[in-house]
Amino acid sequence: MGNRRPIGALEEQVMDYLWMINEPVTPSEVHEAIAPELAYTTVMTVLSRLYDKGRLERERQGRAYAYTAVRSEAEHRAEEMATSLVDAGDRAAVLSQFVASLDADDAKMLRKLLGRSK
Repeated sequence: MGNRRPIGALEEQVMDYLWMINEPVTPSEVHEAIAPELAYTTVMTVLSRLYDKGRLERERQGRAYAYTAVRSEAEHRAEEMATSLVDAGDRAAVLSQFVASLDADDAKMLRKLLGRSK
């Protein structure tokens, strides 16, 4: 039982792997790379769920499917940030806290990016 992980954590590991590889991979490849201690069917289930959620595309590769991420990691993370902001009761407070949490390099990068958007 000690090897069990929350399904969300396993989904994140799968997505991280797919973003890193950036090419179609089979369930067998994902299983071997990130979770060989788990049942192969567990990895297949996670891939199927991510496909059903619209986060993955798949194509036939022999008898199996090969999966790729629909969006890049940057696109996905930006969408999560935008959703959090939409869900916030006080958008200004959330943005203020976010900006205050940035280190100097990230704040500089944000200023540069905001300058480009004018």
